[in-house]
Amino acid sequence: MPLKRKPNTTHTPNEERRGVMRLEGLEAIRDFIHEHAPQARRRLWILSPDLSPYIYDDPELVDAVSALARRSRHADVRILIQDSRSLPSGGHRLVDLALRISSRIHLRRQPPDEARLDEAMLLIDSGVYLHQIRAVTPVAMADAWSPPRVQTLEGRFRNLWTHAIPDPELRRLKI
Repeated sequence: MPLKRKPNTTHTPNEERRGVMRLEGLEAIRDFIHEHAPQARRRLWILSPDLSPYIYDDPELVDAVSALARRSRHADVRILIQDSRSLPSGGHRLVDLALRISSRIHLRRQPPDEARLDEAMLLIDSGVYLHQIRAVTPVAMADAWSPPRVQTLEGRFRNLWTHAIPDPELRRLKI
């Protein structure tokens, strides 16, 4: 599915397909993320233990994230991973972007003494979410307009983010 930005697209109930959807399979999850990420206006938060290359290591998605991060100083792009060892050894476009513009895209990892991240989620602005209770299972719940659910997941993400730390291994890669 192309990642072309739709003009004047906002996340409102009248303009988006609403309702909780059960997405089964990596392709369905990827399609949902690739459809909605370019529409982000202020916030894009990603929680993914391994930053799944099939989903996130995509040039068009990286361009959409880059555009959001550069569009406004108020843009809030956060990526939370398990640790850099969980990333592909050959590199990752989204991680490379985060290292290049680290003042605009914040990348953290789970502390070593914390429980392993099992879930994955994507939060876009105040209404769009995708949530996998178990990141290793390609099944997710998603909705293009659900502010109450986004608010709940936001609390979970903020809690994890507060305890997360910068990954020293990633800083070494940047040098």
